Amino acid sequence: MNVLILGAGEVGSNIARRLLVDGANVVVVDRDADLLRRIGDSMDVKTVCGHASLPSVLERAGAEDADLLIAATTNDEVNMLACQVAHSLFKVPTKIARVREHEYVQREELCGRDDLPIDVIISPETEAASAVVRRFRVASAADVQEFADGRITLVGLRIPPKSELAGVSLADFGELMTGHAVNIVAHEHNQQWRVPSGDTVLLAGDAVYAAMDSRHVNVFLDAAGVAHEEGGRRSVMVVGGGHIGYIVARKMEALGVDLKVIEYDEARAHWLAEHLDHAVVIAGNGLDRELLEEENIGEMDAFIALTDDDETNILASLIARKYEVPHILTLVNRSIYSDLIKELGLEATISPRLTTVSTVMAHIRKGRILGMYSLGDGTLEVLEAEALETSDILDVPLSELKLPKETLIGAILRDGEVIIPRGDTAIRAHDRIVLATPSRSLQAVEKLFEVHLEFF
Repeated sequence: MNVLILGAGEVGSNIARRLLVDGANVVVVDRDADLLRRIGDSMDVKTVCGHASLPSVLERAGAEDADLLIAATTNDEVNMLACQVAHSLFKVPTKIARVREHEYVQREELCGRDDLPIDVIISPETEAASAVVRRFRVASAADVQEFADGRITLVGLRIPPKSELAGVSLADFGELMTGHAVNIVAHEHNQQWRVPSGDTVLLAGDAVYAAMDSRHVNVFLDAAGVAHEEGGRRSVMVVGGGHIGYIVARKMEALGVDLKVIEYDEARAHWLAEHLDHAVVIAGNGLDRELLEEENIGEMDAFIALTDDDETNILASLIARKYEVPHILTLVNRSIYSDLIKELGLEATISPRLTTVSTVMAHIRKGRILGMYSLGDGTLEVLEAEALETSDILDVPLSELKLPKETLIGAILRDGEVIIPRGDTAIRAHDRIVLATPSRSLQAVEKLFEVHLEFF
């Protein structure tokens, strides 16, 4: 598989790293020679320096032999034009473009056989906004993802002191959750992510991801010892009314929350006030403690920092923590802050970089891989797959099934029922399976489900 990636930033470099694990031949194009040098020094890829949409640059990058082009530069127009050039001149079969501008994204008629030849448009803002709302709906969780049409939820959180989970081995976890479909599929201890085994012991301060019947989320949060909302109208303050902030505000209005949006740019604040139905929009600095106090930050149920500046988001979230806002969510773009924000106690974060990479990879893997999400900055993967009638994994007890090393089947959706598998559970045709596996085992898992890296 030959893949051409345009853009050597955090999104492009992370996609390249993931595809190399899959055995792909990767070429990265960027105008920044220093970025390309760093990528070339850290991974086995070919690099080409130049403007990503120029035919001569794409030709040097081997576009005529490419199976897939991923346009992930920071410029929407360059990404879209590159897809057109790759299609018209080099007949690249599949083209994925990262597009940020909302006006482009909402115009679906722009793309098609006789229009812009882009097979998939990925909007970092839309993906990040959706992730924000998912987290908000399970406010105590550090991360929330949905699988199997929303029937299975993946909840990530850090175990607090005095939690019922602290000191519990996974061999005994089932007894703690008796009668409820919940299964721990990933465990982080001392910044090391692993797929757990039966003898894994959960400790206060560890992070876990659990796959569960979506109806049992609150039961799991209770067992973990974290508070959760029990209905009622909630008050939310959002700092930052850019693309992501606006999309989040619209979704929050649909949920019926009492919403305040603080936007630094006065003209943008006026625009937000005209385009939002119920939210209170304030033109001001989200780091101004006097303003925050005037807007009753101490009475908020949730605080969400969504500006375009990571430092502002981190500082605003720390201020919100000072006022003991129960649920704080922080948008962080740069990976350099990943460890820092954990040390500062800001567990609930959203990374457009990671959400974009996960979305791109999910589109690349077709066949019966129906969903995919990265944990531990790409160390582990959680997949949703459908078992085929021809698969060798059918009708074999899991205790006898030869799964790739450190791969765990976390939950099964069968005939509308969520099943937490045991050793004697056997997979049937058309089961929807949620499993966790190290990134290095992705190809083995795909082979297990008779899935390959196919294209549109």
